[in-house]
Amino acid sequence: MKEYATEQIRNVVLLGHGGTGKTSLAEAALFSSGAISRLGKVDDGTTASDFEPDEIKRKMSINLALVPVEWAGHKINFIDTPGHADFAGEVRSGIRAADFGIVVVDAVSGLQVGTEAAWQNADRDKLPRIFFVNRMDRENANYDQTLAQLQARWGKKVAPLALPIGAQDAFTGVVNLIEQKVYVGEKGTPADIPGDMAGAVATAREQLIEAICEADDDLMNKYLEGEAISEDELTAALRKGIAAGLVCPVLAGSSTKDIGVTKLLDALVADCPSPADVAPR
Repeated sequence: MKEYATEQIRNVVLLGHGGTGKTSLAEAALFSSGAISRLGKVDDGTTASDFEPDEIKRKMSINLALVPVEWAGHKINFIDTPGHADFAGEVRSGIRAADFGIVVVDAVSGLQVGTEAAWQNADRDKLPRIFFVNRMDRENANYDQTLAQLQARWGKKVAPLALPIGAQDAFTGVVNLIEQKVYVGEKGTPADIPGDMAGAVATAREQLIEAICEADDDLMNKYLEGEAISEDELTAALRKGIAAGLVCPVLAGSSTKDIGVTKLLDALVADCPSPADVAPR
């Protein structure tokens, strides 16, 4: 693995309730990047990060594990942590080593006790974070309901950065709200926004822009005066807002089908802070 400059590094801790797919997400990131040629499964004991005999036997993470992923000229160090409360010490250690976190939420179960605990632990260490609504391909998956729960709990700084296209068996891709582009399938192939999603995309993008502008006075003035805000301006302000803990964007996907994972990796590179962007804690 080659050497990387500080601005090309992302140290990311995976947080959340047990069983939301954190380990599977790290595995999918490895697979998407080409580091592995076969997508391992927790139930089969074949994932890269759950390698201890007890983890394979119990089909759950017990220790934290480092999963390095190379993507788009950057190195993303995923720190996979256990979700069970008995292993909270591993979670605290992972948070201390990270520059920001991904709180993984199950699209079926929504807001859970472990989601609250992950947020509180991140708050305690002033860790910037984003949400990833996982398992959009599962039966009864509901992104809108999960997003509403997160916003009701933590306010309008929680804003969608991506919308899923379909759900359950019909889940096929995601819409990037800053770019206003669709990416479908496991490889994230570009496509047109479905006509029946135009209204939902416009509404969600407005929520995102409002959240970003709340964190940037100059953009807020432009927004209030009705001036156009460029994609580059939104991306730069989003990155600053995440680093300051003023914006918490929400992405969506499925770690088991690898849909949405490539766009998460893109977001980690383009929208999320490097170690140099984050204030010392």
